[in-house]
This record gives sequence, structure tokens and C-alpha cells, in this order.
Amino acid sequence: MKSRIRNAIAVLGIAFGAVAVPPAVAAPTAQINGGYTLVEFLPDFVNALTSLGIAPSKTLPATLYQRIGYFPITGGRIDAATARGEVPHAGGLTLTKGATQVVLSDFIIDTASGQPKLTGIVTANGTIVGRIPLFNLALPAIALPLTLPPGPEILLIEGNKVTLSQEAATALNAAFGTHAFVPGFNIGIASIYGNY
Repeated sequence: MKSRIRNAIAVLGIAFGAVAVPPAVAAPTAQINGGYTLVEFLPDFVNALTSLGIAPSKTLPATLYQRIGYFPITGGRIDAATARGEVPHAGGLTLTKGATQVVLSDFIIDTASGQPKLTGIVTANGTIVGRIPLFNLALPAIALPLTLPPGPEILLIEGNKVTLSQEAATALNAAFGTHAFVPGFNIGIASIYGNY
């Protein structure tokens, strides 16, 4: 009799969208505790900025050295079974031309909601425009589920292709009074080094 009652409760829980008992096997998830994302900006992107008279610089605590940007990871979670998750960062990039300054900051790598992308807060001349998708990400071919040995370890995902999003192209063209920024422009290659 008790067995029948337990079965009935489980069925009702599923019917109303609430599972009464936990699944037998949960997909492992990596809780990211730090690390950084390295972005190698392609020469074409750097040269395009130079031709427009736009100077890139770091927004602390990020680091920018020649064509390499280091953006500290501040947390996040990645599902090992699907590689879906979010990884937030601190710092960003500042783009300056004359009196015009655009700051791209507080990046979040988002692989949980559709096409993988990197969003960020856009600030133009001190006014926050909003959080928009900045770059589209093409993830490399990775074996799923991700291998997550007992921590602390490093979760490494290399070879992510970074291209300019439609939203970012529109925002940058408006800020700098140009039509030079086009969606799909190759920005660089990103590698994620997350501590978990």
C-alpha cells in the first residue's frame, strides 16, 4: 500500500511539473571559481581599428598586451553533459577616438540560451547603453560530456572563434559615426581557462 502511495505521489509530481524525488543520476556541473579568458585579436581587427583612428585599451582589471587580452573570470557554471552555462568576467575593453569613448565591459560567455555568445555592458561617453550581445562564439569540436576530474582543476576550452554581432556592429557604428563595423567580422580566438 505504501509503495502505491509513493508511486502515485511521483506521478502527480511529474504531471504538475514538480519532480517529487531527485533523479537517480545528476549531470555533473562545474562551479567556476576563477581563472581567465584569453582572447587573441586577429591582425585584421586591430588594423581595422587603426584605420578608423580608434585606439583600444584595457578596462581594469582586464589586461591588454599587444593583440592579447586577458579577462578575469569571476564565477559561473558549466554543465558537463551539454557544455551549457554562463561564465561572467570583470573588466573589458575601451575604444577611444577623439572625444568619443565606448567601454565594453562585464562580459558574460553564454552557452545556455541558443547560439553561444558573449554579452557585455556597453557604455558610450559615460552613459550606459545596456547589456547586448557583443560577439558570436563558434565553439570548437569538443567531446561531451566534458571531463571533470575531482577539483580543484582547470576547465579548458580552447579555439573559440569570435565574430562581431549585429547588435555590436550597430552600436559601434552609431557611437563612432561610421558604417565600417559589419556583423560577422572576425575578431579573434578565445580560450577559456576556468578554475573549478
